[in-house]
Amino acid sequence: MTDRMDSSWNPIKNLLYQEPLLSLHEHLRDIVYYPQKENVFRVFQTPVEKVKVVILGQDPYPNLGDAVGLSFVNGSNKIPASLRVINKELEDEGYTKPDIHSWEEQGVFLLNTALTVEANKAGSHLDYWEPFTQSVIKFLSYTNPCIWVLWGKKAQSYKRFIHNPYLFTDVNAKHIKDLPIGGNYNFILESPHPAAESYSGGRAGFYGNNHFKNVNEILRVKTQQQIIW
Repeated sequence: MTDRMDSSWNPIKNLLYQEPLLSLHEHLRDIVYYPQKENVFRVFQTPVEKVKVVILGQDPYPNLGDAVGLSFVNGSNKIPASLRVINKELEDEGYTKPDIHSWEEQGVFLLNTALTVEANKAGSHLDYWEPFTQSVIKFLSYTNPCIWVLWGKKAQSYKRFIHNPYLFTDVNAKHIKDLPIGGNYNFILESPHPAAESYSGGRAGFYGNNHFKNVNEILRVKTQQQIIW
């Protein structure tokens, strides 16, 4: 299962052989779960040092064919509500042909807080994976400070595990040249979850967050290659 993990993640692999994940491993033998076994650790094929941006999701899509091991990415022809909202925000920001499938190879780390889910039972494995996810966030943020995109209260609850955080606000966006780039900060962008727009008729506050533009502005100031969203 862990064959797809790059060796740079070895310092945290031992956690996979401790509780509560040992119990989950036994549980997975008796149930249908997603994503497919070979994709559970897909996100970790990106080396630690190549990660530029983390977009934190919750858990895999719980339906057959949808989960691929990356947050918000759908493996079927269906476009989930969250992804429709993300695509609209991208288009509103001027990215006319958004392609979430190309982000992984550009250093966008599409991490779910749980890496598996029981079929048709959203959120069923969150508790099993929480200690591991906390360690991933601590390790990555300490080893390779980057940009963290946290949509919704669940993702934002993990902010406390990010080393040396710097909350990026609209004020920073207006004074981008003044960002403290040399301080090994992990820059954090927050907004409501995209799914909330579906329930609120487009008034939840995700639209207009300009996160994709702002990520690229931060990368530009850091003299890193920007993301082709």
